[in-house]
Amino acid sequence: MDLFYAAILCYCLGVVTLALPRKLQAKAHYVANILSAVGSGLVLWEAGRLLLNNDSWLGLRWGAYSLVCDGWSAIFLVMTGLAGVITSIYALDYAKAYFGHRLRFLGSMWNMFLLSMVLVLLAGDALSFLLFWEIMAVASFMLVNHEAEIKTTWNAAYQYFVMTSIGTAAIMIAFLLTSTASASFSFTDLAQNTLTGGWATAVFVTAFIGFALKAGLVPLHVWLPNAHPAAPSHVSALMSGVMLKIALYGFGRFMFDFLPVWNYWWAVLVMVLGLLSAFLGVLYAQMETDIKRILAYSSVENMGIIFAAFGCGMLLKVVTDSNWCQIAFLAALLHACNHSIMKVLMFMSAGSIMHGTGSKNLELFGGLARKMPTTALCTFIGSMALAALPLTNGFVGEWMALQGFITLSHQGAAGQDIRLLSALAFILLGLTGALALGCFVRFFGITFLGRARSELVGRAHESGIFMRTAMCCSSILVLALGIYPAPLIKLLCNSLHISEYLILGNNERLLWGGSGSFASYNALLLFVLLAVLGSIVYFLVIARGKFVRREITWNCGTIPTARQQYSATGFSKPVRRGFDYLLKPKRQVTYVRKDHSYFGRLMSYKLEIPDMVTELLYIPLQQHFVRISAFLRRMQQGSVRLYVSYVMAAMVLALVWGAIYK
Repeated sequence: MDLFYAAILCYCLGVVTLALPRKLQAKAHYVANILSAVGSGLVLWEAGRLLLNNDSWLGLRWGAYSLVCDGWSAIFLVMTGLAGVITSIYALDYAKAYFGHRLRFLGSMWNMFLLSMVLVLLAGDALSFLLFWEIMAVASFMLVNHEAEIKTTWNAAYQYFVMTSIGTAAIMIAFLLTSTASASFSFTDLAQNTLTGGWATAVFVTAFIGFALKAGLVPLHVWLPNAHPAAPSHVSALMSGVMLKIALYGFGRFMFDFLPVWNYWWAVLVMVLGLLSAFLGVLYAQMETDIKRILAYSSVENMGIIFAAFGCGMLLKVVTDSNWCQIAFLAALLHACNHSIMKVLMFMSAGSIMHGTGSKNLELFGGLARKMPTTALCTFIGSMALAALPLTNGFVGEWMALQGFITLSHQGAAGQDIRLLSALAFILLGLTGALALGCFVRFFGITFLGRARSELVGRAHESGIFMRTAMCCSSILVLALGIYPAPLIKLLCNSLHISEYLILGNNERLLWGGSGSFASYNALLLFVLLAVLGSIVYFLVIARGKFVRREITWNCGTIPTARQQYSATGFSKPVRRGFDYLLKPKRQVTYVRKDHSYFGRLMSYKLEIPDMVTELLYIPLQQHFVRISAFLRRMQQGSVRLYVSYVMAAMVLALVWGAIYK
């Protein structure tokens, strides 16, 4: 039996565990997650084999429907399979917290979610793609809404469902417009379409809206910071690590296959919106105190970097019509793969923190490294990756993206507009990198270092063996792909059908040479150098106890307390003040007791950072629709005579219209 079919069978068996009796819910939980791990492993193996052999797969054909796998879909199947294996192992421990709380349903929908994503990537025609895409949306909605008894969860789930339905409608329009100029709905025939001019532009606009909404690009990101905190952590990991990347898959399918000839402003739009998403995403992440909302906004940032690199590749193709665009496209795909691994790791770490403390409020943590050492180490590695520090896979992806923009500034120097766009890219990427570093220094430092800020830390405990195993596997991958990225780059070159020598160079000892002509980054050499220097420092200084001297920090004659250390809100205040004009923070200070102007005061300080896009765009739209609905409601009086008069008026208008334009 073909391995893809075997994987689909495993997922289907995992779905039907919902039918097991309630008294067997624990067994159903283990069976469902083991089946999802096995199915994901089969997907990973088969897709990886196809990529290594530079091969394709033709599966089931039933009338207009078909299942196929080429190089572009194979790399996303590898992401799905890898993330599915790791998160399913993690769920063996994590999901036990839902014992007696729809545990069988959670395991069943988990398999349905994985199955739908695999089928979306295997779909060989528009009808199958849209069907599986909608199943993916419904399954993810059910998972986000798992704790529906909590009002905020219910609101977040329905906001997500409304937004994703809008995106699905836009994608459907794009497919329908493309099919009007094609022989059938199969991807092979859609690639032979005869779209030109305004129709091609309409397809691009609708496709970009639909996939940008699923990817969480600004200003279509409003569902993402609410849905991730509401969902169980292993679901958040899969949504951020894989589902968002499927939006890149769909957009790339349209651009490479259905719309191979691009307009200049298409590329500019994709690149600029990606850059703005990256900057605003990390800026809002810096302000949050909910650990899962921090990671959600970080996903907005990284998807922005991915789409900015993709837009850079489109722009290079338009202005140079050369192979230099492959650097930027490879950067987008490379950072998508790397972000998939590191975001899965960080959401699992967030789930471990919540599991050990019972909270996701950053202000209540501190000193957790002593209680949760494995989680602390894995979170440290993930934070380094999301901050794009060297020797992590996060740095590799962003370095490649930077190489793409450097290439654009050199190769596209014929126009002043290209230079200005390149300058904008360097400025926004620089700000994004600096803010990301500060964001995850804050995330890790406030959570694991210092002293306990609440009693929750005293009751904290380390996670189970399966959760720790999953986090450690992801951490190893983050470091391995940061130190030795060449194997992954070769796979991606096979996916994009480009020569690996453009990226890796002819010298096999140079594991990765950047763009070759502008910069070079040898991760393994840097790792060896740092390891040697670290060993020297350890044996000559630390091992001899040169710095082992413990004293109480001088604090005006007092002993420091936990209340005197930086809070998460205080840590981000300089950035908040620097970007006050963008963030528009709402502050509220309440004096609970004020015996004196300076001493004996007890006050409550509340800070709220509203989402600028929600405040300026979605709330006015919501108010507008409410007013329209109120007007239409007044027209519905329940009178049959009134409704008959509406019909008569419509008929008269139709007759007048026909008489005028006969």
